[in-house]
Amino acid sequence: MAAGFTLLELLIVLALIAIAAAVAAPRLERTYDAVAGSGERAEVRRQLESLPLRVRRDDRPLTVQAEDATALAAALSLPAGWRVVPLDVLQIEASGVCAAARVRVDGRGATEVWRLREPDCVVSDAP
Repeated sequence: MAAGFTLLELLIVLALIAIAAAVAAPRLERTYDAVAGSGERAEVRRQLESLPLRVRRDDRPLTVQAEDATALAAALSLPAGWRVVPLDVLQIEASGVCAAARVRVDGRGATEVWRLREPDCVVSDAP
C-alpha cells in the first residue's frame, strides 16, 4: 500500500480550513476595528490634553464657545470621522491654564462626554 494522502482526504482538510477561516474572519475584522478605534480615541484625547501646551507656546489664549465645533476643529487635527463639540465654553489662558469644561466626542458610531479638568485640561469621563 502506498504511503500518502488521497485526494479526498486533502479536499476534506481544505474544506475544514476554509470553514475555520470563514468563522474567524469576521472576528478578526471586529478586532481590527476595535483596535483602530481605540487608537483614534487615544489620539483625540492626547490632542485635547495638549491644547494648553500649544496655547502657551503660541502665547495666545483660546476661547471656544459652547457648541462651536468648527472653532475647536481648527485647533485640533482629529482623525477622519471624529468630531469634538464643546458643551461649555472652553477657555485656556495664554499661560496654559485651562478652565473646566465638557466636550462631546463623536467617533466610530459612539458618542461620549468628556470633562476637561482645570488647571491642565486632563481628560476624564464626565459623571
